[in-house]
Amino acid sequence: MELTTAQMMIGNALGQSSFSVVIFDPELRIVWANEAAEETRPGLPAQDWRGRRLGEVLPEIDADLIEQSLRRVLATGEAVLDLEVTSGVRGADVEERYWTCIQFPVTAPGQDGARVVHLMRDVTERAANARRVALAELASAHIGKTLDTTQTAEELLDVAVPRLADVAAVDLLATVIEGDLAQQVRHEKLALRRVAARWPADYPAPADYTRVPVMETNPTSLYHQRLVSGLPTFMPLFGTLNAEQLRQMDFGTGLDRMLAAQRAGADSLIAVPLIARDVIIGVVVMYRLRGSKPFNWTDLLLARDLVSRAALSIDNARLSARERASALALQRGLLPHQIPDVPGLDLCHRYVPAKTAGELGGDWFDVIALRPGRFALIVGDVTGHDMRAAAVMGQLRTATATLASLDLTAAQFLGRLDHVCADLAPDEETFATCVCAIHDAASGEWEIASAGHPPPALADPGGQADFLDLPPGHPLGVGGGPYEASCISPAPRSTLVLYTDGLIESPDTDILAGMASLAGELSSVSKLAIHDACDALLASLAPNPADDIAVLMART
Repeated sequence: MELTTAQMMIGNALGQSSFSVVIFDPELRIVWANEAAEETRPGLPAQDWRGRRLGEVLPEIDADLIEQSLRRVLATGEAVLDLEVTSGVRGADVEERYWTCIQFPVTAPGQDGARVVHLMRDVTERAANARRVALAELASAHIGKTLDTTQTAEELLDVAVPRLADVAAVDLLATVIEGDLAQQVRHEKLALRRVAARWPADYPAPADYTRVPVMETNPTSLYHQRLVSGLPTFMPLFGTLNAEQLRQMDFGTGLDRMLAAQRAGADSLIAVPLIARDVIIGVVVMYRLRGSKPFNWTDLLLARDLVSRAALSIDNARLSARERASALALQRGLLPHQIPDVPGLDLCHRYVPAKTAGELGGDWFDVIALRPGRFALIVGDVTGHDMRAAAVMGQLRTATATLASLDLTAAQFLGRLDHVCADLAPDEETFATCVCAIHDAASGEWEIASAGHPPPALADPGGQADFLDLPPGHPLGVGGGPYEASCISPAPRSTLVLYTDGLIESPDTDILAGMASLAGELSSVSKLAIHDACDALLASLAPNPADDIAVLMART
């Protein structure tokens, strides 16, 4: 395209356009600019742009990137349709702006060299929305995957660093970590524990910054007052402030931390309170290091949005931890603290709560004396992983103790429990699996029945282990007809294992593979003392159980 044609087109079509249009000569000096370009630099008329380089008239824009692209257009003659650049100034007084650019060459008859036309369109709002949406999607996908407060804090930092900050840390109130929550009083100090921190992999955190894991805020400091008021602390020029200026924000341990971060290269600061259900639960501190752009108002908005999303996930984890603690206390209170001695048997029992928050449920075991010489060994598992499951478990345990006086068979025992379970929550889908093994000390025989429970494992005196083939039976509370029992007479020194499915099943292991592992491990440990064998079994199969586990082991 000839320059005169381009100028005519620009004059007729783009001269009054919202697009900023600038034409450059081969030395990348400006030969023409329209009124929209002039608006990007108020006070400098477009005619005064002529003969200057872009960086002289727009010092805040990324002129180096633009000129690099312009040279490529002049050298190749190929247009550029999607160049993106930014502009802004140090600090937060002027918002960073985003531009999308189009560049194409034009020829000038009778003049040496080509010219190049550069069009810019301000897409700041679109870019900010895109960043906000991208960060929100990432936060939704990565934060709150577990019901653990510390892990959720780590997930927050996975999103924030390095997309929003170079360095970040999460401090939670000690009461939140313990699963409790107390209302904050403006004039009382807050105990904050650092539960997660992130520095660049090639820039380890300095020791004087991480030395104090717990900090108590000073109620008279501005930092404390802003925190309990739910207001962020925004210091884009943090690196330029001296100790006296920082002392106006905080003092004591808080000031020591800020000075340590500054010495380590922190240049810009945002601290955003974690607020959930209108209560402060902690604070997220973000830094950018020297060499990075300082935080601006857009970054502050993004940080507040990200932290508000994370706060609810962290508080959900706190509530889950509190419920888990209550359920665990209830569970342990309902389980037997000791079991009776059974003639002819060595017994060992274990209850192991799940390591995963929210996966505590209604697993139970019991040993009940029937008529003289007969004892029932019971292991069961109520569906669900909450307080309700633990409560139903306690009611079933009470029912089993009541049924003991009736001297029932194993099948009859499960039949009665089936009716009890169905009556406990008639309007809910509540059921339980259970296995009942009745031992006759005089004959050495076992009568065993199952209500949809994983089959017991039996290791013979030589260590060969397998699973009992029992009639499956329906789970308790479902109602599906009478139960059937099987009778076995294992050899002396045989080992019988009753267990719940947490021992053989996990998110990474299906039940068949878990059963194979149980049989193999039981073969290895069956010659150990029974308590040692039980501990070895749990350590090998479920070192970090995803579900709670009840085990009852008997050796004839």
